Amino acid sequence: MKIDKNSFTPLYLQIEQQLTEKISAGDIKPGDPIPTEAALCEIYGVSRMTARKAVDYLVRQGRVARFRGRGTFVVEPPKQQKIILPLDRHLTASEVAQENNQRIENQVLEFRRIPASESIAAELNVPAGTEVYFMIRLRLLGDEPFVYEQCWMLCDRFQDITRAAMTSSKYAYIRSKGFQPSGSTKLISAELPSNEIRLALNLSRDQPVLHSHAIVTFTDGSLFEVSDVYYNQKNYGFSVHAKVKS
Repeated sequence: MKIDKNSFTPLYLQIEQQLTEKISAGDIKPGDPIPTEAALCEIYGVSRMTARKAVDYLVRQGRVARFRGRGTFVVEPPKQQKIILPLDRHLTASEVAQENNQRIENQVLEFRRIPASESIAAELNVPAGTEVYFMIRLRLLGDEPFVYEQCWMLCDRFQDITRAAMTSSKYAYIRSKGFQPSGSTKLISAELPSNEIRLALNLSRDQPVLHSHAIVTFTDGSLFEVSDVYYNQKNYGFSVHAKVKS
């Protein structure tokens, strides 16, 4: 096995590509170990850091998994296909589950009333200190944690909301009160999560999440919610339909 040290492609990516080809071809099967970092150094004539980066990349892709004291092994490809979320639609987790014919579970990790901070109040266009519901919810499809959500929602229109109500669809509750969400403005980024979010989504230290920061409006144009939603990127992707200017 050879790599081109004069290529513009980084050495660790060349190693990763060769290992990926072997996994895809079945030369290295699920449950089989891949060469150790020391072996990769010897095989390819690279530094330990380069070999580690190649393996790290395979781990992030979900092709292999490290086991302390045993080594790094090829894993079974996921049976569940990645869910693609359209950026030009405001889909809730419950709607995503329904479209994919899957059972969703909402775990409410935190639920309380708090005064809005200056930054949240500014996004909701209300005075700082206005009372909001703050909640953290973990969504699971089957037994797999998919979404970690932090949400700040104005209290004035939903005085009787309860923690128990948030174990079901939040937007179904809102519609039952006669309000109709119309859409949201989103900022999407890929980032490494905090330790709290990483553990909740069952991610390794170097696995990024897709982060959506959204401000949601009602049909009358009024703002009512700010949310930070973190998607397990092993299970989610985003798409957008882009039109060509005529």
